Amino acid sequence: MTELTDDQINHETALAAFDTIVIGIFALQFRDGLLDEMPRIRDWVEDGGTLLTLYHRPWDNWDPETVPPRRLEIGQPSLRWRITDAQAEVTHLEPDQPLLTTPNRITAEDWDGWVKERGLYFAKSWDAAYTPLLSMADPGEDPLTGALLTAEIGKGRHTHCSLVLHTQMAHLVPGAFRLMANLIAPRSH
Repeated sequence: MTELTDDQINHETALAAFDTIVIGIFALQFRDGLLDEMPRIRDWVEDGGTLLTLYHRPWDNWDPETVPPRRLEIGQPSLRWRITDAQAEVTHLEPDQPLLTTPNRITAEDWDGWVKERGLYFAKSWDAAYTPLLSMADPGEDPLTGALLTAEIGKGRHTHCSLVLHTQMAHLVPGAFRLMANLIAPRSH
């Protein structure tokens, strides 16, 4: 793992050395210069890179038309686009999708033991290139499918994850580590 410096992000060819880039929660709000470099990162994805964006709020400089490689709108208000029940049932919409099978097969047990909530700021709408991988609902509410989306973009892939993986990993929830390993694993071409 390498924390990218501003020079690496800003340099024309430096991103080519990386298979996967993770843009952490709120990074577009707090990482100076990152927003300006999103066109370069989108080109890197088109050329074969794997981009994982973790949840952002709509006001974290997340422009649904220009930040992600394809249009992806984050829902607001957040109360409408989140799952607060940490034990809400999770349905795998694409159970054989590689992000749910490689290197770890994600099963019902991986959703056990979560704390606080399942996720925040789920995607509200997205380009047809994206495939929703999960469905879940708080008790008495309609299911949401914007927690984990993935799209093949050119030769690369963009995955957007609104699950609170960082909170689960801080609490040593095994399923969160297993899913994160899948999300950052090198793609087979």
